[in-house]
Amino acid sequence: MRGLLEKNRAWLADASSHPDRWRNRVDHAEAPRHFLDTERFGFGTDAARIPAAYTELERIRTYDQLRTDGVVPWAAERVWKLMVSALRERRWEDAMVQAAYLSHYVGDAHVPFHATENYDGQLSTPPRRGIHRRFEGLALERSISLADLRAGRPEGKGTASERILLAIREGISDVPTLIEADRAAAADAGGTDSDAYWEKFLPVARPIAVRRLEAAGRRLAGLYEAAWKAAGRPRPGNPPEMTDDWLPAAPAFVPRGQTPPPPLPVVPDELKASARLRAKLLPFWSARLGRTVPVTVLLPESYDSSRKRYPVVYLLHGASGDHSDWNAKSGLAAYTANQEVILVMPDAQGDSFYTDSVGFGPIESMLVRELVPAIDERYRTLAKREGRGIAGLSMGGYGAWRIALNHPRTFAAAASLSGALGWGEGTAPAGLAERIWPSETAREWERSRLAPLLENLYRGKAWHGPSLWFDCGKDDYLVDSNRRMEVRLAGLGIPYEFAEFDGAHDWKYWDAHIRDVLHFMRRRLAPATL
Repeated sequence: MRGLLEKNRAWLADASSHPDRWRNRVDHAEAPRHFLDTERFGFGTDAARIPAAYTELERIRTYDQLRTDGVVPWAAERVWKLMVSALRERRWEDAMVQAAYLSHYVGDAHVPFHATENYDGQLSTPPRRGIHRRFEGLALERSISLADLRAGRPEGKGTASERILLAIREGISDVPTLIEADRAAAADAGGTDSDAYWEKFLPVARPIAVRRLEAAGRRLAGLYEAAWKAAGRPRPGNPPEMTDDWLPAAPAFVPRGQTPPPPLPVVPDELKASARLRAKLLPFWSARLGRTVPVTVLLPESYDSSRKRYPVVYLLHGASGDHSDWNAKSGLAAYTANQEVILVMPDAQGDSFYTDSVGFGPIESMLVRELVPAIDERYRTLAKREGRGIAGLSMGGYGAWRIALNHPRTFAAAASLSGALGWGEGTAPAGLAERIWPSETAREWERSRLAPLLENLYRGKAWHGPSLWFDCGKDDYLVDSNRRMEVRLAGLGIPYEFAEFDGAHDWKYWDAHIRDVLHFMRRRLAPATL
């Protein structure tokens, strides 16, 4: 672990700011991961009374309230678990991505003004607006260098959320001191823009900043060490050298007033159209269904000129769609032309929700027991769990998760875009459910829930299932079920990645975010190899 971190020290320092860039994407789920407004939990500034366990937290605050309150302790816990999973599975590049995110959340938790609802002095009397930037930014720039900080041994006990809550308790106690020092310095100097102000403010602010920075370093090192131990103390023989393309696409920082370039290249419609010609139609005979199932396949452009074996992502369409949707309605072919991955898009044979049912037949079994072996036989694939992922939109998002959770030894990763992840909960949709299950509809509807599958794979305080990604547009009619899924996963302690972007339940959204899913798959699947 030390060798991996040492080799990528400079990259890690730069990448640690990436969560701020990702927040600007805009991911509405990201902003609350950077702070905790202690006073909002009903205990005043007594952060010691805030529960560290998410299951206990749910009893005092709703999901919507936490979006306002902040969730940095539990964001750090989630990313720490993602880091453990990556280290355990020897996915070194993904482990470094999670290490970068963890460093950012730990750093945020040690800034006093990230621990209070008075985050910018706006609630003080008189208000001390701008104190956040004066302390966190300008004071550090003016008075502290790396050489001023003392190295220390890794420290910390308990879960990641417990360690971060301790940092919050320490930080919020410094807020009154900083507010008063800022007020007094400004009063003596006649404002906050002069050297006279800094001569008064820095003797108070600098020691606090040094103490918080040193504590953050020790606590982060402790979390890194704990993750390595929890993963079984893996040792990369030849640590990879990290590059920025392992980070999720996010807008670059630009000077105030300027518009950043788009985080992903804009692909012209003409190029999308021409790239679609690369798709192949595979008529696949299913003995289980007793008929031919159409499957669209996209091979990488390098396939014919290479002897490599490639990872495979099975990509599922939504309701009222078919196998051709992803290729015909998005820029998928253009986006993946130079990516070393095979994309397989099977037909669901109607609104089957990718399950084995009386109404549509053994669709799930056909995909897993017949199509996967057939693809491995026909193409040069990485025919192992680490070489397979499955993703989908809407109905296909549910199907991707359900299939991967039912077959965790077959698929290493599952991703859902605008997924129907609440399928099986509440009242069954009239007509549709009866078509899938003509008899015992209510019983089969309840059995189709994802919750039991998730709970079954979380054993011994460890996750034994596939890596999970899901995203949804904030104006999507399925966004509430996706938010409920985040609550469920956080409560169970299952590692996951979730994003809530602008957008609705349409192809504009799916075309925009399939590249996020493909990037997730790249971090989770084994690379193409000879």
